[in-house]
Amino acid sequence: MSAIARAAALLACVILSAGCQTFHDPPVEAEPAPFEFRFGPGDRIHVSVWGEKELQLDLQLGPDGSIAIPLVGDVQMGGLTIDEARVELAKRLKAAYVDPTVSVSLVEMRSHVIHVAGEVANPGTVAYVRGATVLAAIQASGGVKEGIADLSAVRVIRTRTFKPAAYELDLEAVLAGERPDMWLLPGDTIYVPVRLLARWNRWWRLFWPWSDSLEAPK
Repeated sequence: MSAIARAAALLACVILSAGCQTFHDPPVEAEPAPFEFRFGPGDRIHVSVWGEKELQLDLQLGPDGSIAIPLVGDVQMGGLTIDEARVELAKRLKAAYVDPTVSVSLVEMRSHVIHVAGEVANPGTVAYVRGATVLAAIQASGGVKEGIADLSAVRVIRTRTFKPAAYELDLEAVLAGERPDMWLLPGDTIYVPVRLLARWNRWWRLFWPWSDSLEAPK
């Protein structure tokens, strides 16, 4: 199952279980968890070998975390840091080039992301950085839909184990300075629910679409 399919399935579970799922208070941590970037499937990189025009490459890691290099073949990058990837490429290129000077840079990170869904301007994914919080991720998604989003009951689903952990965060309290924001981890899913009144209005228009044209009784 692809990452997109997993995220969609997870989101469906969040929405369907919103009424019966027990949500926990977010963990209170003094600082974000340590994070060391390592390449993963989907990451886009630039590889450059000094003095070799044919080895100025923009590449994307495949589903297995590998890239294809001319005259070398597939090279496994998944799970490596940028420095480890540079050393691995240099080692592999020595079979075809004399003392290659290799540089590797990250163009776009797609393997470590946060999923943001619900009543936000631009649902989707945002890149993870150490120190990312729920509020920052929502802002990176264009912010919430004013008057529709329920900031008092934002859901955060964490699936780093076989049993997902579900948290409920009152972002209104965060904005008021009454409680700390929640540090995020790669792969976390944020769901901003709709306010009860807005939900009722949507339901009303779905089943009685002609109601807006009805005149109020005199």
